[in-house]
Amino acid sequence: MLRAKPARKTMMRTSALMSLVLIVGCQQQIKPPVTEIPRAETTPRAAPPAVEAPTDTPASALNTDPVLPEQIDWNRRSREIARTELSPIIRELPPTSLDSERPSELDPAAPFASAPEPSEGIALQTPPIVRPIDETPEMPTAPAIPENPIESSALQLSQNRPESAIMTLNTIDPRSLSETQRADVLRIKASAYRQLGMTIAALRFDAERLRYLEDDQLNAETRRILGELEQLPDRILLDLSIGTDLLAGLAHALQLKTTSATDVDAISQWLRKYRAHPLLKARLIDYEFLTEAVLPADFKVAVLLPLSGDWANAGRAIRDGILFEYQQRQTNVGVALTVIDSESLTPEQLIAIGQSTDTEFVIGPLQKDNIAILLESKPRIPVLLLNRIQTNALPLKSPTYSLSLAVEDDAESTINQIAREVDQARVVVFHSDSPLGVRSAEAIRQQLTVVGGSHAGQFILDDKKPETAITKAFGVTDSDNRRRELSKTLGLRLEHTPRIRQDMSAVVVHTDPKKAQRIRPLLDFYYLDQTPVYLIGAYRDDLPEIVEDLKNTRVMVTPWDLGTPAKQALTSRPLAQGVFGSLVGVGIDAMSMAVQLGFGGSTSIQGETGYLTLGADSMIHRQLSTIHISRNETITRNLWEPLPSLLQSDLFYAD
Repeated sequence: MLRAKPARKTMMRTSALMSLVLIVGCQQQIKPPVTEIPRAETTPRAAPPAVEAPTDTPASALNTDPVLPEQIDWNRRSREIARTELSPIIRELPPTSLDSERPSELDPAAPFASAPEPSEGIALQTPPIVRPIDETPEMPTAPAIPENPIESSALQLSQNRPESAIMTLNTIDPRSLSETQRADVLRIKASAYRQLGMTIAALRFDAERLRYLEDDQLNAETRRILGELEQLPDRILLDLSIGTDLLAGLAHALQLKTTSATDVDAISQWLRKYRAHPLLKARLIDYEFLTEAVLPADFKVAVLLPLSGDWANAGRAIRDGILFEYQQRQTNVGVALTVIDSESLTPEQLIAIGQSTDTEFVIGPLQKDNIAILLESKPRIPVLLLNRIQTNALPLKSPTYSLSLAVEDDAESTINQIAREVDQARVVVFHSDSPLGVRSAEAIRQQLTVVGGSHAGQFILDDKKPETAITKAFGVTDSDNRRRELSKTLGLRLEHTPRIRQDMSAVVVHTDPKKAQRIRPLLDFYYLDQTPVYLIGAYRDDLPEIVEDLKNTRVMVTPWDLGTPAKQALTSRPLAQGVFGSLVGVGIDAMSMAVQLGFGGSTSIQGETGYLTLGADSMIHRQLSTIHISRNETITRNLWEPLPSLLQSDLFYAD
């Protein structure tokens, strides 16, 4: 080469350069695999799993583009599947022309490091997800709903949507309905509950509907309901007859037909309680023993209370309340009242009262030993016990109810109040080291399950050092221990502010009035801050004088404690003003409920000791009121009022 002529040297150099150019040009026709990796994973819109690759993709691209690893691609698609399953509207949307016009790659000028990771967030930004439903012609339209809610609910029921039908009916103001419309509402509700498999609830609405039927239709419907009741076990019939609604009247009448059709006293009790029952107008031959009987004049009530001995003050306080309410009721209903000192009764005399034909209703006894004697004899007449006794599981002949100032009612009331203010409440409980404290804590635990809350710990308060339980419950002790270990490890003296647990919705404290004033500031001292505190058993008359110690606190109280008209009217009675004052309120409530049960009135009333409701367990539950002391020391007193129910069957009373 060195010996070649200069002209040849120039030609050879030119040929070499041309060869290099040709080689480089050929290499530029081949895509380096690495350049395709970011492009495949940064596509703005992830393809749905069921959509195949576009058929118009060039074969060369399919053959030369590297494929992502299977696991990475599957993870991306699984996120899209999860999002799509949660959004059926999006899943049904077909591809649009806008999707086909959207570029399939990121801007080549954008640096790769700033490209976002493909995720469900990319899919959520696509137009089909934010497009209004009415702009999507492919979406099926919902059936037209009539403006009339009764027709709307009937349509929903025909579409096998009983819950929607019930919800629609519950939006109606019963006062705006005619009798025919009320009958239609009750008929649809009954059918909806039958679709849901709730036969007893359906029968309850069927029975209420009888109020609005006439002649042959009333006769046929009454027979049908009685026929269904006849198929139920005796125990369920007894449970149904405990109430005061129309279904209870039918269940009670069915029992009389089979066991006591000749019992004049039992028939008289039924007639007083259901004197306006539609069964009396239905012209049923099997129940002529009711239609031909004479309505009794007075409601005979016997009151059994300890008026002597160790329980004398408690018994007399309850008696004062009963006599006060008796005087208030005399102008409206006929009640013949007999008060008997239970301390003077022998067991045989106590049993005889429960079997007597001269009495229609018994209030009392108060002591549990007398209650046991009376219940073992299976009294033939209804009894309202003045103690907390679980009677619904006992084999009794007649309805037996229970009303008392039990701490369980206070505890349940507290949790119900918390559940009204906080969703999914999580509660820390402090209680005194006593049987009442243990009962209160257990009732709180059970009621939290009922309302869908959770228990965050139960701690006993030491009388001398309550802060021990508080620091343990709040996690302050654990925080201090961690600081000591860290100081020991580092060899340094560390200063710190403990962090308490953050999972508490409320703190409930069962204690007495004096200890509450000491315990409540301790809770704030140990960093409780904004979490509300509920006090059980801590009410005292001088709350306005100690509000500084009770900031951000709800004190659970009875309406009697708040000051009711009855309490004001009884200021001259010594027992109504002292520690036995609440028992006077119990007496007023006992007389009120006895009249309601005897004359077929509502079994949910605002009483002196709480908002009273007869439960399915035959107990009359009390929902307490609250005194709220805010952080700026203002005091608010609130009576408990039930929230509007979605399952209202008492349309008859909505005039």
